[in-house]
This record gives sequence, structure tokens and C-alpha cells, in this order.
Amino acid sequence: MTPARKSVILGIVPQKHFHSCAGLLPAHDFFETAMKSETKRRVTACAAGFALPRYADLPQMGLYLDQTVQYVNGCFSTFRGVELTPSMVSNYVKKGILSHPVRKKYSREQIASLLYIVVSKTVLPMENIDTLFKMQRAHCSAGAAYDYFCDEMENCLPFVFGCTREIRDLAVDAADEKLLLRSTILAASNKIYLDCCFDAMRQEESLWPDILPDLA
Repeated sequence: MTPARKSVILGIVPQKHFHSCAGLLPAHDFFETAMKSETKRRVTACAAGFALPRYADLPQMGLYLDQTVQYVNGCFSTFRGVELTPSMVSNYVKKGILSHPVRKKYSREQIASLLYIVVSKTVLPMENIDTLFKMQRAHCSAGAAYDYFCDEMENCLPFVFGCTREIRDLAVDAADEKLLLRSTILAASNKIYLDCCFDAMRQEESLWPDILPDLA
């Protein structure tokens, strides 16, 4: 598959072409007139300074189920809809997507996998997530794959939220697994952004019944 063909199929275009194709605009551009400026600032602030722990920084000794869920959710606490539950984790283990915990503790590698899953599941079914897992692991270690995921998240998500105005382009000869991961993260980032926007607008609307009597 040629690089140009990959870009067309996966919906990936260089940043300079984003504004010439409405379907590929960052989600924040569609809300320029839909939200009040203060609401937009609050939504954008959700991604300000966003960073994920690298593989070397993940817990070394392993965490119990509830601790694992709390840790993963804590990494995305400012984003609506990015959430893990104990039953989800147990289901991933049952389906073989995640390996069994050792002595009821989840390892660094399993935590890294769950951080990837909690983002990807917003836009992909588990079957596709598992396929992308296998593609990445065929070319690099779990640690290298996770750290690359972190780099891509920190590149794409702040851009979608309007915190940055540029996104680093992939190399023209980027491997399929990198192209698929970029598409997944961009789609997930836009989904997360839209959820945050609609939630902020609902909160804004809910305030009016309380404010209007004071303005009368």
C-alpha cells in the first residue's frame, strides 16, 4: 500500500490540508459559535498540560483490581467518558485480551494495556483493539509500544482540544500499525472532545433556571 493510498483510506492528511476538508477539521473548530467563550475555555482547559506516565513510571510492584482501575481513571480524570470499571477489566481477562493477574495483582504491562484500551474503546470494538495490539507487539516491545501511544496521545489530544495549533505529521513511509494508531487516537480525541463539549453545554443550560430569577 502506497503512503498516499494509506492517507486516503485512513483519513489522514497533513495538517496544512485540514481546513480544506470539513470532515477532517479538529472538533473544536465546529464549536466556535455553539458555545460561550467561557465554556469553550473550560473545555480547552481539560487538556491543558495533558501528559501520560511513561512505561518506566508505571507501578512496578503491581496493583490490585480496584487500585488498577483507580490509577487508570486518574490519568484521564478531566475527560468525560474515558472510564474503566472493575467489571470491564475482568471481562478483558476473560476474553483473553488481557493476561490473568498474578496473585490478584496487575503488572506494569497490563496497566499499560488498560491505558491504551480505555482510550481506544471509545471508538473501536474490542476485536479491533486486540488486532491493533497484536500488530504493534509484532514490531516492538510492550514498553516501546506504550510509550509511542503516549507520544501520540500528547500530540493529538491537545490539538483536538485547541490547546495547540499544530500536530506532528507521520513519516510518509510510516508503518501500517502507526497509521492505524494515529487514526484511532484522532478519532478517540475528537469523541472525547465532543463529549466534553456537550457535557459543558448541558451544565451551562442547567444553570439558567437558577440565574433567571435573580435577573428579573
